[in-house]
Amino acid sequence: MIISLIGHPASGKTSAAKHLEKTYGFTVFTFSKAIREYAAQNNIELKCRADYANTHARMLQEHGWDYTLRLALEQEATRLCIDDVRSPRFAEVLREAGSIDIAFDCPAAVRFAHVRENADSAKYPDTQEAFDRNEREDNEVVIGPGLEFNTDQVMKTANYHIDASGSLDNTLQQLDDIIAILI
Repeated sequence: MIISLIGHPASGKTSAAKHLEKTYGFTVFTFSKAIREYAAQNNIELKCRADYANTHARMLQEHGWDYTLRLALEQEATRLCIDDVRSPRFAEVLREAGSIDIAFDCPAAVRFAHVRENADSAKYPDTQEAFDRNEREDNEVVIGPGLEFNTDQVMKTANYHIDASGSLDNTLQQLDDIIAILI
């Protein structure tokens, strides 16, 4: 079983991935972890979300357009959760591999409040306006041939949607309800 988590920054995807790992035994693959590892090996500084996208692009230029997808799908797991799928082409390949998409719907103002409370808030801007601008810039990055980020487009085609605008407990309960259908 493969589950792809889709949503804008700070919509609850990573918390959901941790929940799937802890509660249901999923192996979690995150593109950002693979990017951080690559950046560390290549002395690349990651200051903002666009830096992650640009570093991802560099990885794909070096190793092939599907490099991080191969890393994800090569995981030895009967239950695999892929956190933060934002490219329509990546989503298509994952669906062909049997992935089920779960989108996290959450307004920008709520997501900005989440990052202000998060210990990892350093990679996010300090104002709502800058947060919104950073998100727009992030979505304009092309990480490879036909591999633009377009979270909204990927979310539209998701199998399931979660209203992540409430509490984390509520978000995880909705996730549990979906998982109960799937397993």
